[in-house]
Amino acid sequence: MTKEQIAVLLVELKKSTNPHVDLVSRICLATGVRWSEAEQLQPQQVQQRLIQFARTKTGKARAVPINQDMQDEIFTHHAEHRNMGAIFTGCTGAFKEAIERAGIQLPMEQLTHVLRHTFASHFMINGGNILALKRILGHQDLKTTMRYAHLAPDHLDSARQLNPLVF
Repeated sequence: MTKEQIAVLLVELKKSTNPHVDLVSRICLATGVRWSEAEQLQPQQVQQRLIQFARTKTGKARAVPINQDMQDEIFTHHAEHRNMGAIFTGCTGAFKEAIERAGIQLPMEQLTHVLRHTFASHFMINGGNILALKRILGHQDLKTTMRYAHLAPDHLDSARQLNPLVF
């Protein structure tokens, strides 16, 4: 999604009657975590400005950094909405409605995954490191992450500046 589409989507998410969809979506956009990982987040997974995941799609544990404001918002949300220990309840339907209201057209089967893809794309466009992105997304194979490398036109420029012949 473009920055403009993100802005429109965020407005539509705030209009939702579902109290969870906005924060779940913003967690996905800010961290690149899968929708299911954000939606099923437990309070004990959030500590020291990290969201920790033990049971992931790949089976490998990973920790994803968040800023203090997001951590505070997660705990405030949990305090307001106590959902039998969970922070959120299901909100995929509310996300789909917000996407439709925003007029965003998505490929088939890409509804919530668009947030993960958007995070990764903007991470690279904004100068992120491909190996850092691999770790954040929890990809086992760098080839999977390399799909985003073309989005950073200067991602190989460091070879010019960091080689041993540069004085």
